[in-house]
Amino acid sequence: MKVLLVVIDAATPRVVCPAIRTGRLPVLARLADAGGMHEGSISIFPSITPAATTSIITGAYPSEHGIAGASWFDTARQEVAYYGDDFWVIARKGFGQFVRDFLLRLNGDRLKAPTMFEMVEQSGRTAASVNYLVFRGRHPHRARIPGLMAALPGVSLSEVIEGPSVLYLGDFVGTPTPDGRTVEGKGGVLHRFGMDDESTGALLRDLFSGERPDFTVAYFADNDYRSHEVGPHASLPIVERVDQMLGEAFEAAGGLEHLLADTCVIVTSDHGHCENLSTPSRAIVRLDELLGNFRQAALGRPWQEGEQVLICPNMRAAQIYVRESILIEDIAREVLQDGRLDQVMWRTSRTRPGAEGYTVLTSRGRLEFTRGSGSRTFADAFGGRWSFRGEADTLGLQVDGETLEFDQYPNAFERIAGALDLGESGEIWVTARPGCEFEVPGGKAHVGGASHGALHALDSLSPVIIAGGATRPRLPRHMRLVDLAPLCMDLLGLPMRYRPGAPRGLHALSPASPTR
Repeated sequence: MKVLLVVIDAATPRVVCPAIRTGRLPVLARLADAGGMHEGSISIFPSITPAATTSIITGAYPSEHGIAGASWFDTARQEVAYYGDDFWVIARKGFGQFVRDFLLRLNGDRLKAPTMFEMVEQSGRTAASVNYLVFRGRHPHRARIPGLMAALPGVSLSEVIEGPSVLYLGDFVGTPTPDGRTVEGKGGVLHRFGMDDESTGALLRDLFSGERPDFTVAYFADNDYRSHEVGPHASLPIVERVDQMLGEAFEAAGGLEHLLADTCVIVTSDHGHCENLSTPSRAIVRLDELLGNFRQAALGRPWQEGEQVLICPNMRAAQIYVRESILIEDIAREVLQDGRLDQVMWRTSRTRPGAEGYTVLTSRGRLEFTRGSGSRTFADAFGGRWSFRGEADTLGLQVDGETLEFDQYPNAFERIAGALDLGESGEIWVTARPGCEFEVPGGKAHVGGASHGALHALDSLSPVIIAGGATRPRLPRHMRLVDLAPLCMDLLGLPMRYRPGAPRGLHALSPASPTR
């Protein structure tokens, strides 16, 4: 059995699934008819692409894989890691540094968990990555800088990167197919240097016209860009074009029926999208202004003497690094004066040394929770056990007997732990209410469009369409983003320490220090 995993960035189930049922996405509809569809796979927190795509390819939460979001403070280097798309933040960091960070560090020492590319090829099978952001593998590839990008100040690269045996990364990296063919996408500045959907579609079609790898991941990014501008409903034509290009790739492989005879196809996303308000004064939450009483580090810069807080925005979520833990409760109360804030969260040990678990503070009350111990514990949908005290409404929590139900903030306990247990996580995480997004100087919120990053169901849910093989593949009743890797490995007949749909015992990569 081979596996093709297709990731359509920000494919939102409340848009995509009705479009499948009404025939607007005929190729995905054929896949769903041949197999099945899950409409509520739960992303990680923060529900943002760099961290979420890493969780897809590793099966791990940020606490294990080390990618804390789109922006966080790298304590080892004493610098801000930034993988967002705000032009002025990138310019301040330097385009050359940004390219090197993306190609070398995101897929190098910052990534702490093995990828499926590594695991598959370690077993002697072949793997391919088509424009996927997290591509680390076991084979060396020479990276190149496209001509126009090379003209930018500070951009140069003569490095060897490691990926799967077949690696396509826009105009940066291209390798021959398993049968020795050369495959070319649509590169250049008009196609985001080969990283847009048209390039991914062309590469996948040509790759599937010959000998196919055992495991292939293809990433289509454009829907996220467009959804940020106009919202997920108006972005559906982007997904329709992806549907068409998938049909072309399947035809190149001999037709869908022929392909599904020996290949399981999985189509999913990394997160959803939440519509933002159209009035800037209502949609934009300026954390730097809310924290005006504290001495702040400049965005994208390391700590300087005397600074108290450092803000790392992640769209509808943000990390706040605090040099003195005594300030955490003060900061929480300060930001919650703005009614557009939703949750403020931290590890309880930050404010009560020696205490276990996590604290969530909102205008609706306070809640503390820990991993289950003792007789008074409750099970989440995946079998993980927890104890809690305080106001359940902080996370929309309902208790049915011994079962926890999170409708508004899906799988909240596990996802919060999966972010806060990372040693490089900010002392505080904050989220915005639906319709609102955090903005800091140099950044740009998506006013009147849509965004993501928070715990809310609108940010967090993705569809999963699956088909292929001699028997109809089965999905877990409850599905998470982190279940995709163990599902793929199961289909490939390869071992993995995780099981799809099973409870996770999360462990921090490093102890959370009380101060910076």
